[in-house]
Amino acid sequence: MNKLLTLFFIAASTVMFSQNKTEYHKISLKDKNDKAAEFNFYVENVYDGRQFKENIGTVQKGGFNRKVLANFENPLVEEFSNYLAIICPKQENKSKISIRINDLYVSELTRAMSETGYATLVVDIIEPKDGIDFIVGTYTASAESNGMDVTNKHDERLKKVLHECLTNYMKTTDNDKTSIVFDADQNIKSKTITAIPSKGIYLTYVDVLNNSPVDDSNFEMSNKNERFHLLNKVTQSKELNYYGFSDGEVFYINVSKYADAKYYAKTEIIGSKYYIENVVYNPNNAIAMGAMFGLIGVAVASATSSSSAPMLIDCYSGQPSFLSNSEMKAMLLPYPVLSKDYKNSKKSSEDIKAILKRYYQETIVQ
Repeated sequence: MNKLLTLFFIAASTVMFSQNKTEYHKISLKDKNDKAAEFNFYVENVYDGRQFKENIGTVQKGGFNRKVLANFENPLVEEFSNYLAIICPKQENKSKISIRINDLYVSELTRAMSETGYATLVVDIIEPKDGIDFIVGTYTASAESNGMDVTNKHDERLKKVLHECLTNYMKTTDNDKTSIVFDADQNIKSKTITAIPSKGIYLTYVDVLNNSPVDDSNFEMSNKNERFHLLNKVTQSKELNYYGFSDGEVFYINVSKYADAKYYAKTEIIGSKYYIENVVYNPNNAIAMGAMFGLIGVAVASATSSSSAPMLIDCYSGQPSFLSNSEMKAMLLPYPVLSKDYKNSKKSSEDIKAILKRYYQETIVQ
C-alpha cells in the first residue's frame, strides 16, 4: 500500500511539475531528404502574421500523456524560408510570391488504442504587381494521421498542409484571385475598441484593432442556423479564412479554430468582450487552443466528442475562453449576489448574458 501511495505521489508530482514548468517539444522542418516540388513559383518573403506567437500548439509526452507546448527549433520565418527554398527554389523562369502565415497549430488527441496528430495552416499568398504587393488568396489546410505515437510526425503533417495550400494557390485562376493591398506592417496602432468594428472584412486580428477593414462590396452574407458565411460574388465560393467581418451593426468572428465546423459566429459586446452565444467545439482544436491561448472553462483534456458552450473573446487581446458552468461559478464566486442569482437561474443564454452584463458593470465600477 505504501509503495502504491509513493508511486501515486511521484506521478502526481511529475504531472504538477510539468504543468508549472514551461517545457517545449521542438519541431524542425529541416530534412536532408526534401526535394524540389513542381511549383511554378518561388517564395521571396515569409511573414509571421499569427495573433499568438509564443508556441504552435501542444503535444503529449510520457505515460501520463503530459500536455507539453510545441514550438519550432528556429524562428517560424527561418524554418519556413529554409524549407521553401528547397521545395520551390528560386529560378529565372518562375514567378515570385510571398506568404503570410496567419494561423498554424498542432495538437494530439488520445483514444483508447491510438493517438491522432493534427496540423492546421492558414496562409495568405502575396503577389507583386507594378510595385505593389497584393493578397491574391487565403488558403487553409488541415491534416491528421493516426498511430501509437504521433508526436514525432508533426513536421510531416505541417509540410503536408503547406504543400496543399501552395498547390491550391497554383490551381487558382487569375479571375478567381482577390486583389487586396498587402501591408507588411502588423504593428497594433490602436487599442480603443468602444463599439462594433466598422463595416467590412477583417483579414487579421490586428486589422480589427487598427479598424482597417477590406471593402466588402464583392461579398454577401448567408445565414444557416445562426452559422454565418461570406460568399464571394465573383468566384461564387465561401471565404472561410478571414478573422471576421462586420455589417456595421454586428461583428461576426471566425470560430473555425475552436468549433466543429468552419463558420462565422455572431457576437455581442459585453464589457470588453465579444460574447458568442454557443460554440460546438472541436476537442482536438480546443486542446491546442488551450495550450496556445490559455483557453479555459471546458474540460477538454480527455474529451473525444464535441460539446457546446458560450464563449468570450477579449476585444483587446483576442484571448478566448469558454464559459462552462464551473467557469461561471468561479467568475462569480467573489460576488455573492450574482453567484446566488446565477445558481437560481435556468442558466439559459439570456440568463448568462444578463449575469455577465451585471458582472462586468460591477468589475468596471470597482
